[in-house]
Amino acid sequence: MNETRFGQLTKEMVAEELRRMGDPCAAAALVVRKTLAAAFDGPAALGQPSPEQVIEAAVKGAMTALLLADQNLARGAILSLEAVAEAAGERNLDPTAAMMAALRGLADLRRFVEPDRMDTIRIEIEAHYHGAGEAFHNYLREPLKTV
Repeated sequence: MNETRFGQLTKEMVAEELRRMGDPCAAAALVVRKTLAAAFDGPAALGQPSPEQVIEAAVKGAMTALLLADQNLARGAILSLEAVAEAAGERNLDPTAAMMAALRGLADLRRFVEPDRMDTIRIEIEAHYHGAGEAFHNYLREPLKTV
């Protein structure tokens, strides 16, 4: 399964969970964890994306679903980062690489979200993960990837 499909799958799963659950941001983070578990616990396949690509795509999908549902993106970002950190710890993945991949996924929101809201997300990230706000800001300054 390519990384684009992980992102689409996560977005669809989060959208469905948002329809059924009380706390959409917590539901999104739970789906990120489930997506990562499914991707990392299954058999490794030739041509499968790297763990970092899967993390980036899952976070991107979850946050896109939260955006479409007009939810609190800063809260969703923090809960998604927590979910990624927990999944990385459970699977002995490099925590820094996992965090950076998640931050790249979050930074993709800049295509749809005004700079003031992105800055609110950055401030919240920095408040919870010292130094990660600056890394997030650096990703925001990178050129957008074209698919």
